[in-house]
Amino acid sequence: MNVDKRTGRLTGAWRLNCFNTLLPAGGQERAAVDWLEETIRAASGENGEERRPDFIRGSARGAPGQNISDAMIAASRDLEVIEQNFRPEEMRMLFALMQPDADLMTRWRTVVERHTQETDPRAQAARVRAACAHLAWVWDRMPTLRRHYRDRRDEAA
Repeated sequence: MNVDKRTGRLTGAWRLNCFNTLLPAGGQERAAVDWLEETIRAASGENGEERRPDFIRGSARGAPGQNISDAMIAASRDLEVIEQNFRPEEMRMLFALMQPDADLMTRWRTVVERHTQETDPRAQAARVRAACAHLAWVWDRMPTLRRHYRDRRDEAA
């Protein structure tokens, strides 16, 4: 917590979550988690002005009239690529930990246990670290994985 030394008033607080605690600050795994969170927000349109109720777009690329932008479509495809390169339970665990307040220090172990059936606290931490390391691997190879995804999709069409 940040407290003003002159007045003693609280000026800000930083909530610890499992990613901040288990992963090294400034590491590739932590950056990959931030990237996944940003990709999820982009896919749902949370970080773009297209979702604002006062934003009306008559003609634009994407799906005009439905407030779906090219950035949202690209982020959704990236999420498909990410999901295809993860084991299902590992991906569900990471997505669940991305939910609001699920990654807090008091709740994350319950989320991990629900998705992996792991009850040992050290093994739960290891599961989260391993999933984040795998996510960093996917993030590092994303251009190649996107190309393979696009090629497979084109072959199927």
